[in-house]
Amino acid sequence: MKSETFLVQVNNHNRQLITCSFTDQLIRNIYVSLIFFYRTSVDSDLLIDALQQTLSDFPIFAGVLINTDNNLYIDCNNKGVLFSIRKDDFTLDRVIKELPKVNQKRLVNIIDPKKAILTQSPVMTIQLTYFACGGMTLGVCWHHSIGDMQSFMCFMKAWANKFRKEEYPLPLIVKDRDKYSETNLKKNSNSIPGVRYLNRIELLKTVFCILLGACSRTNLQFYFSENELKNMKQDFLEKTNQNISKNDVLCAYIFKMISDLDVYKEKRYLSIVVDYRRRVKIPLNILGNYVTNLNTMIHQKVDPYKLAQTLRESLDNFQKQHLDFFSTKEYIERNGGIEKIAQFVPIPIDPLRRNLLISNWTNFGVYNVRFDESYPFFFTSFGDDKIPWLSKIINGFSNNGFIYSVSLPNKLAKKLIEEDNLRKIHKYRHQEEIMPELVEKLEWLL
Repeated sequence: MKSETFLVQVNNHNRQLITCSFTDQLIRNIYVSLIFFYRTSVDSDLLIDALQQTLSDFPIFAGVLINTDNNLYIDCNNKGVLFSIRKDDFTLDRVIKELPKVNQKRLVNIIDPKKAILTQSPVMTIQLTYFACGGMTLGVCWHHSIGDMQSFMCFMKAWANKFRKEEYPLPLIVKDRDKYSETNLKKNSNSIPGVRYLNRIELLKTVFCILLGACSRTNLQFYFSENELKNMKQDFLEKTNQNISKNDVLCAYIFKMISDLDVYKEKRYLSIVVDYRRRVKIPLNILGNYVTNLNTMIHQKVDPYKLAQTLRESLDNFQKQHLDFFSTKEYIERNGGIEKIAQFVPIPIDPLRRNLLISNWTNFGVYNVRFDESYPFFFTSFGDDKIPWLSKIINGFSNNGFIYSVSLPNKLAKKLIEEDNLRKIHKYRHQEEIMPELVEKLEWLL
């Protein structure tokens, strides 16, 4: 296995300073990492040339994060993206088969988010790995304070378009993210903040529980086919007589299955990560973290049909009832402000209450990141699943079906994969249905 690493920078750049939002500050210790898998390789020089040109329009990914007087800024100084090229003796199929056991460094160069701020090192890494079968992977990791999944996908689609010599929508980069939101978001009546303030003892206890949970958790992945999702949605439509989405249905159904098997029977939250650009009518191409959590309190016994209805109604009325930008900002200011930002924790992050947080990555067009005729046939998050009760829904192989990945305490995870419970989870799957070849081969995909 051979490798080389270097910085990819823009030839000409206009330096600018971006003032981060309080949301960016809340996630200053978080990175995002994921991998695109391609059957057909693309020349590295052509990829790098297109990347270099694209970064001139997306300078935040080639900049650094700086902390000044407790405020976080993105300095678009053309530090560069840390780019690696590796050659691997494995085939793609073997790597995917062994994916849960594969060393992270083999596929992606993980960022240390704290160190990135402290040393002003690159906020994005890209690892291009060529495999013996002729395929390749693109493993990307970026500092979450730079932007959310929508921001990242704007960048990836632009990179692919630049490679194909096609035009792409230019991103909107604002100099002060909170000021932009204050000016462009309509204030609503919601007074419930999206975070809670912890004193130092509470914070230490929470961190300890998270670290303890990280040492005693199991990561599970479930595959739901298109037919399975269709049958599930049809059942929910008949029971609720309401127009609900596949995601509403799957979130409610999964939460029901997990809650029924968990020994914890007190009230808890089902929290859904919401990209609110479209819901509050701000440009889809704006870069930053325009996301929050839709927190739904559930008491003991879960009715999945009512829960799916509640989720849909909450999302349809999100701007008026659930947008928490103003309530959260005011709450932070009342409790010490940005100087104490490290002591504010998003509502779902509460290991004692065992809230389930679900991120949905199925609507970002990840399978459209095409370099000429080289399409991704698989996409997955990788290496950021170390905290229990965090989960994701992503598109399945070749954009067919959904894969739900979740990190759970060991005992609960063991219960969930017992034969009878797996049968319940997949009760909407017809026994005679033929699964995609890769799904059948993978022992880790349930």
